[in-house]
Parts: sequence; structure tokens; C-alpha cells
Amino acid sequence: MTSSQCMEERHMEKKGGRESKGVMVFVEIQDHERVLEGARELLTKGRDLADRLGEQVYAVVLALEAEKYLADVKNFGPDFILYMSHNDLKHYNSEIFPELFTGLIREYNPSILLIPSTEAGSDLAPRLSQRFHTGLTAHCTGLDIIDSEKHGKGLLLMKRPAFSGNMVASIICPESRPQIATVQPGVFEKAERTGLHADVIELAYSFDSSSLRVVNCEAPRRWDRCTVSLEQADVVIAGGRGLGAKRNFDRLFELSQMLGGEVGATRVPVFNGWCGMERMIGQTGKTVKPRLYMGFGISGQIQHTTSIVDAEIIVSVNADPGAPIFDISDYVIQEDAARFLEALIERLKKEKLTFACGM
Repeated sequence: MTSSQCMEERHMEKKGGRESKGVMVFVEIQDHERVLEGARELLTKGRDLADRLGEQVYAVVLALEAEKYLADVKNFGPDFILYMSHNDLKHYNSEIFPELFTGLIREYNPSILLIPSTEAGSDLAPRLSQRFHTGLTAHCTGLDIIDSEKHGKGLLLMKRPAFSGNMVASIICPESRPQIATVQPGVFEKAERTGLHADVIELAYSFDSSSLRVVNCEAPRRWDRCTVSLEQADVVIAGGRGLGAKRNFDRLFELSQMLGGEVGATRVPVFNGWCGMERMIGQTGKTVKPRLYMGFGISGQIQHTTSIVDAEIIVSVNADPGAPIFDISDYVIQEDAARFLEALIERLKKEKLTFACGM
């Protein structure tokens, strides 16, 4: 018996003889109003992975009035939609959701579980990983299916930045199931499909609320956070440590307004208080795919560049000729970022004035 056969037998033994199959996707409902964009992207990716394995996709919707989201979910190609609707599911609960998911995993026995890398997903994924004694790869930037002579066929290959973003790690989980991965919204493309059939299965809400260790005596207060639609922006103007000061960073807003874009940042401007966390692009921030990305004073650590590589055009301004971001840039400007930014704004102002006078 080969090592891969031993591995497959071990998977079946753990599940009482049932082989783990299928891709399960947590369809998170954003603000109990809409299907999370990242969930649509994971359904699309899950469909691709399942097709390559010759297996099925299970979309799991746990929400208040879950029925109203099913038509949207169906557009992204799952074979089965498993949904549960109850007042207790209006908001994510770290006791209820893991318990319900545990039951679904035991019943449907998926080989792969994909979860959006959100606040809820970041709580849910490790709890499930611990309960099933299986591996979890968080903040994945790439997912693929590979065959291994040593570990068996149809393994999920999970890629993510590692060692402070200085390399990309390729990770597999050969010995346990499900293989769990979390992915930030914006990493994958979403693709709607038409004419596909999905079996819709309503599940009875089965959680015993009397077992809750934490009970909300009042409705949770919602803290409105600043939101920036960086993921949908056609133009992203981003700044990094090389801008040197908040007054320089603030000029990015002036440029973005002239170009009809949004302002993004690396970790240093966020940690220095030059802008809010909602503008951070990178492994622990957002992934962007604009038509034009302009980076000012950004060196190009991998945790940032992996989140911008799908931009159509990348323009980088940095005084350091060895800045790693130059390697992925379409246009490189080796200048002091703050001085070039100021000169660019003044030039655009003159161009705009000249155009207006000419009219």
C-alpha cells in the first residue's frame, strides 16, 4: 500500500468510513442586509475547485430571513444551498455559529471549507479547526488543487504571505479534513452563472439557547465605522512610509479627488495615525484591483504587493532604486515621493486651468 493510499484510508477511518468530499462555503451576510461580496467570490472559487475535483459545492447561509438571499447565492453556482433562518442568526454569535457549522460538517463531511476573512470568519475558522483537529490557513492569497505522490490526490494548495511578508508559503493539510482556508474579500474574482440548478435545503434551527454562556441583555450597539470602497475603486492613490509625514500623506486626498479615486495606505501610515485602518491595503487590510494604482513612498513588502498585483496599471514613486515594488510596476519614477506628489498636483492644476480657459 502506497503512502497516499494510507492517507486516504486514514481520512475515511476518521469519518467512520465516509470519504470527505465537496467544497463547503460560508456565505456570510453583511450587516444582515446583503450577501458579502467576499462570499460571492468564494462561491466562484469554490465552484472552480469543485469542478476540478469532480465534486459538489455546498453554500451555507445562516441568517435572519435567510430565504431572501438564496436567489443571489444561486447565481454563483452552488450545487446545494443549505440555509437556516432564525432571529438568533441576525448577528454572528461565537457560540451559535460554530455549533451549527460543526453539525453541518459532521453531516455533509466536506473535504474543503472556505470562509471569508472577516471578523466573523476569523472567529469561526479557528474554532472549527480546533474542533476537527484539522489545519487552517488564514488570509490565503491563492488556492489550487494539486496531486502529491506522497500525500495523495486532490489536495488543496493554500498560498499566503509568511515571515513578515518576505515570502509566499505554499501549505497543504494532508492528514485531516476539512481543509480550512480563509480569504480576504477582493482576492478572487466573482462570476455569476445562469441556467444552473441548485438544490435548496432548509435546515431546522436546532441550537439550545439555554446553553449560551453569554447572553445579550440589550440589543448590541452598532458602532458605525468609516468605510472606504477601495475594493471597487477604479483609481487608488496609496502612500507609505516614504512620504515622511502626515502633511505629505494628506496631499494624497487632493490628488485622488482630482483623479476620481480613493486613498489607500500601507501599515506605517495607519500605525502613525496619518489615516484610518479602513484605508490599509495588504494582508491584514484590503485587496484592490483598480485600473490605475499609484504608490507614493511605498517600498513594496510582499504583504502589500500581493494585494495590488491585479491592478491594470501600477505606477510607483520612490527614491530608493532598489524598492521591491519597482519589480511589479508598469511605470517607475525614482524621485522623492513627497516632492513628486506636490509637483504632480501643481501640474494637474495648471492643466485643468489651461483646459478651462481654452474652453
